[in-house]
Amino acid sequence: MSQAVPLTIAILGGGMGGLACAHELSRQGIKVTIYEAASQLGGKARSQYVAGTGTNGRRDLPGEHGFRFYPSFYRHVIESMREIHDPLSPSGTVVGNLVEAPEAGVALEEFGVVVTPRKQRSLHDIKRSIAGIQRVGGSISDLARYLGAHLKYLTACDGRLNGEFESQSWARFIGADRPGHYADEFRDVLLACTRTMVAMDAERGSSRTVGRASCLLLTDSFAADDVDRTMMGPTTECWLEPWQRQLASWGVDTRFGHRVTRLELSAGKIARAWVRHGDRAEAPVEADAYVLAVPLEVAHGLITPALGAAEPALATLAEIDLRETMSWMTGAQFFLREDLPLSGGHLFFPRSPWSLTAISQAQFWNRGARGMACYGDGRLAGILSVDISSCFTPDADGVRLVDERSREGILRRTLDQILEALDAPTRSKLANAVFAAHLDQDLRVGPSGVENAGRLLVHPPGSWHRRPGAVLKIPNLFLAADYVRTSVDLASMEGANEAGRRAARGILERFGFDASTVKLFDYPGLQRFSRMKALDELLHQAGLPHLFDLGGKVSAKLRGGVRRLARS
Repeated sequence: MSQAVPLTIAILGGGMGGLACAHELSRQGIKVTIYEAASQLGGKARSQYVAGTGTNGRRDLPGEHGFRFYPSFYRHVIESMREIHDPLSPSGTVVGNLVEAPEAGVALEEFGVVVTPRKQRSLHDIKRSIAGIQRVGGSISDLARYLGAHLKYLTACDGRLNGEFESQSWARFIGADRPGHYADEFRDVLLACTRTMVAMDAERGSSRTVGRASCLLLTDSFAADDVDRTMMGPTTECWLEPWQRQLASWGVDTRFGHRVTRLELSAGKIARAWVRHGDRAEAPVEADAYVLAVPLEVAHGLITPALGAAEPALATLAEIDLRETMSWMTGAQFFLREDLPLSGGHLFFPRSPWSLTAISQAQFWNRGARGMACYGDGRLAGILSVDISSCFTPDADGVRLVDERSREGILRRTLDQILEALDAPTRSKLANAVFAAHLDQDLRVGPSGVENAGRLLVHPPGSWHRRPGAVLKIPNLFLAADYVRTSVDLASMEGANEAGRRAARGILERFGFDASTVKLFDYPGLQRFSRMKALDELLHQAGLPHLFDLGGKVSAKLRGGVRRLARS
């Protein structure tokens, strides 16, 4: 770490964006203080332990907001992990706590769990994948249409991406909204698979955003070493606690229970921030620069007319409709006395009313220092971690998640939907293996209804043009959250980490320091087909549709020209 420099930074929020920004600044010797409203760092990424369940030196049963997914195209997050020391990791750093998930599964009652490989490295792998698609109701024609939509995305110019692609949903782009375009069963699987990351909601997310991530996942399956990874234990232990220790060793001061209440603007800059600690009166925070790293709904409450007038991008951000952009996705864990690995990776339940996805965790956790035996009262042999994405869809009884009035009711209905999708023997084993369950702590359930304090951001059509950058016109205010414009363009850990890095770069540049030490990455999987992109730019400038949408003889001739161009 560099020597201390006379610069103080207040980071308001200790989630992924705030932590990444603190990491990049504190390693340069800059004095950083994080003000976090919760009692832990990490925001929605933090683990949620079930109080009072651990005995004889074991930690409490580990819950999470939802399962963790680290695709190969994540670059900013992985770089941070490589720089965080963890003595329990196989590699000595946090990145060693990641483990490959080699398969993906689809659960359908009449077929059981249909498994396909995540890597397509051989003809055998491709044949297995095609056979899996056919088993769940798809055809070669369905697959060709789906892959063709990705090729169209990868060969489109930036103008088309930022225009017509940004203005429509991914479901519309791939034709999933058109009756008969795909077989019904295959369409359901396509929409379910995009929910691996909630920001990839095909029906609500823009095709520019969802297509970007979907193309990266697809191209990685043919080229990357670790297409799909998960953690080797609870996120807090495998990542956040080592990160907090390292930041503290670099001089970062973390103030838990401190909620930012307002930003005071004077003479065109932030004079001070105000925070509240518990029930105490507001207290001022004075620093050379401020990084706003809070969720969108919190940011909305802090953007005053004066701030909006000083920075129009903030005024535009405040106008974003939270009902349109925030997803009610939540998570649950079912703790098992017998491990039942349903697939060697993420598992999709395309017919589940609440749009469930899951992963069996023991097969990954038991490889490292934090296996199942480290938690609970000695009974824990497995965990089925579940994401619930459709909280406003009725189940078989006509009940939506938001209609329930008890946490137990939500967990029971979630498990019923999982069991319904399994074959009879597996259904019986899983039902008998469950001895406890956990529901996301951010979901507040009671007689008056259900509230979700941990909603996740989805980038709907048109939102790219309303999102701000990390660096603002207000000279000492920066943004580090998943609503910031980033290269990955996805509300995710990767997007928040990149936003934090961009904020750190902005601070270093504004105060005259070398910003090149803060790494920013691009995504090579999106840089292919440069000649076809150039052709599409000519078509776009001429007001013509994409090559794939041109009809008749003109389209055939142009395709022939493109093939010759690609070979040259």
